[in-house]
Amino acid sequence: MSVRGLAYVVLRCADLERSRRFYESIGLQLVAEQHGKGAQHYSAEIGGVVLELYPLSGRPTSGLRLGLVVSDLAGVIESVKALGMTVSRADASATVVDPDGHQIALEQG
Repeated sequence: MSVRGLAYVVLRCADLERSRRFYESIGLQLVAEQHGKGAQHYSAEIGGVVLELYPLSGRPTSGLRLGLVVSDLAGVIESVKALGMTVSRADASATVVDPDGHQIALEQG
């Protein structure tokens, strides 16, 4: 079992427009997005990895959600559960919260 790549990174932003301006100023081409009824946000692709800027929206967050592509999702889920972590699973993906409160999304790939 191994991590095969980085899929995406989500940054929670206290002031979304200020963050958009900052990331555009360093050369990212951000696109406005909204998935279903989810929050409006911005995204950019960097070398095959998607960076997403989301509003903080008052909910507690550690500020990071990391998406990883793994070669053996079932094996990773078993390993995480063996550490006593709770895993939320949906089809070919799963989400776990690491010991520091970061959300880690896992995708089979």
